[in-house]
Amino acid sequence: MSFSLSQACVPVITQMLTSLRHVVDCASKHCEEHKIDPNAILTARLFPNMWAFTKQVQAATTWGCNMAGRLAHVDVPSLGDDEKTFDDLKARIDRALAFIGSVDTAAIDASVDRVITFTAGPNTRKLRGKDYLLHQSYPHFFFHCTTAYDILRTNGVQLAKRDFMGLPPGLITD
Repeated sequence: MSFSLSQACVPVITQMLTSLRHVVDCASKHCEEHKIDPNAILTARLFPNMWAFTKQVQAATTWGCNMAGRLAHVDVPSLGDDEKTFDDLKARIDRALAFIGSVDTAAIDASVDRVITFTAGPNTRKLRGKDYLLHQSYPHFFFHCTTAYDILRTNGVQLAKRDFMGLPPGLITD
């Protein structure tokens, strides 16, 4: 049985961004229920030199789109970076999920050994598709998803691991 790059990519990104949308919604409800100014959460960060919650969500969605788009060798849409509210963030996640769902999985599968060229700060990097996914993109993507979740937990939003993970695709229940 073979396992394709698109199977390793698209369902995982979709699962995590769907979960990220859920935790953003939980944060919004938390602010409403506890009469907290949403900006207190939207601008919260774990440490002064780290990005705020909003930027973590933006980075996670950007990495998700970049993974699918670069592997499929298609233009990745700009998502902006002008979100100011929880609803803006959920709309951004929805746009990212729509793009990722539109990417041709056969094109992703064809990129296992294709060289992906991208910029990282002032540097240009080149990795084969499988290495780009597993050793460049996933660490960044999961870092930002996790940090967004951690910012919410640190600020009292009642979340559990199942909120972070969401429902795994292909879950077998008897």
